[in-house]
Amino acid sequence: MASVAITVGIIALYLGVLALIGIWSYRKTGRDPVSYFLADRGLGGLVLTFTTLATLLSAFTFFGVPADSYRHGLGIFLGVGVTDAFISVLFFAFGYRLWLAARKFQFVTPSEFFGHRFDSPFLALLYALSALLFTAPYISIQIIAGGHAIAALTGGAIPYLPAAVVMAMIILGYVLFGGLRAVAWTDILQGLLMIAGMLLAFVLIAVGLAARGGAEVDLQAWLSLPGPTERWSWQALVGFKLLIFMAVPLFPQVFQRFYMAKSAQVFKTIMVVWPLLILAIFFPATLIGVWGRAVFPELAQPDQIMPLMLEAFLPGPLAVIVIVAALAALKSTADSQLLTTSSLFTRDLYVRYLNKNASPAQQGLVGRIAVVVIAVASFAIAVNPPGLIVEIGAWSFQGSAMLFPVLVAGLYWKRCTRAGAVAGGAVSSALTIGWLAGLLPTAWTFGWLPVIPAVVAGSAVLIVVSLLTRPSEAKVKAYYQELWEPKL
Repeated sequence: MASVAITVGIIALYLGVLALIGIWSYRKTGRDPVSYFLADRGLGGLVLTFTTLATLLSAFTFFGVPADSYRHGLGIFLGVGVTDAFISVLFFAFGYRLWLAARKFQFVTPSEFFGHRFDSPFLALLYALSALLFTAPYISIQIIAGGHAIAALTGGAIPYLPAAVVMAMIILGYVLFGGLRAVAWTDILQGLLMIAGMLLAFVLIAVGLAARGGAEVDLQAWLSLPGPTERWSWQALVGFKLLIFMAVPLFPQVFQRFYMAKSAQVFKTIMVVWPLLILAIFFPATLIGVWGRAVFPELAQPDQIMPLMLEAFLPGPLAVIVIVAALAALKSTADSQLLTTSSLFTRDLYVRYLNKNASPAQQGLVGRIAVVVIAVASFAIAVNPPGLIVEIGAWSFQGSAMLFPVLVAGLYWKRCTRAGAVAGGAVSSALTIGWLAGLLPTAWTFGWLPVIPAVVAGSAVLIVVSLLTRPSEAKVKAYYQELWEPKL
């Protein structure tokens, strides 16, 4: 690796640019919630694509994907990478309709769609609380990972705790003052850094391996399914694909981005650009892990394969740049989660239950206060993280997917009623949490991820109850006859 001085200099330059973007964004951000949380609904195609990309891809992409392919082969690319690439189909199918609804009814948070579409405060609260439960812990996890990354990069010259403080303060600074506008524009920088860093690592490692004469270990098992450990069976592949398709659009930080587009054309841009960017990151990350099996055949800690490959094949300063790209991946996830959770608190708890008459300026102020409180709490947890925080973070995908049947029905089934949506959402949520918490027999999942049978059961209940009750004619008219059908 590079010297400590060079490493600290590269990190300082990166963090300094983020701070400058935050200052610039502050001057353009108003005091109202639409400006602060949604950047005045004015993001163009490339900006929205990059901020969504940077938000979705965390440090797992840089460290978790190579570690998984090192252990289990290329299944991670087929199960997660390819699925992530084509999730843009759902961004268009769901995002365009949600964008139309948000502009007409002035939604700011995802919960407001569920509450308004079905006239159900229960559904709005269910989404808000589940989103807070499964999203907030991830902020602490990102701060923990960032602190350890900076400490490792500097060889301990910057210890974990000061590194975590710097990480938290920079994120807090530009989110607090610049809101979504700062998050989106820093995400462009961080997204470009992520892609460039991964491609740089891929090319230099490939060249280095070729110079060595290629792999000396038979990697056939790692390049086929179900892999050397049979981890990626057909059921695992299908299960992960279903999980990603159900969870990603319902992540609050992704869902909220559907509200931010400045025009319908934005969704067409995402459809084209998104798959290319995802594949440009996941494919190299997967192959680096597989190649690592040839270079370091028996690693006790596969999570170290990416740093070891960088150290083996890249000059010190370039290796640092790639690790900083991984730092960008986790920071760009944490900042979006911080802003989204503060919007959920502000709009879905404070305004709905504590101050229904709060002015736009008051909402913007409360949102900023919430950002500070959540950031400080996340840092406090990061200093001494309880085991439960990591466990809840691991549940985030399944927890986010619980209301998938309600989202699909709300967007595409006129006949869905409030009673059906409430019953279906309650059943799928109760079953998912029950299985994840160990309160229900795992045998009832038949080997699937718990949320999948939970969503099937919730969908069945939603359909049956809806057929036994009457839909709201006013909602059908407002959403279908006057909003979606004339535009499609």
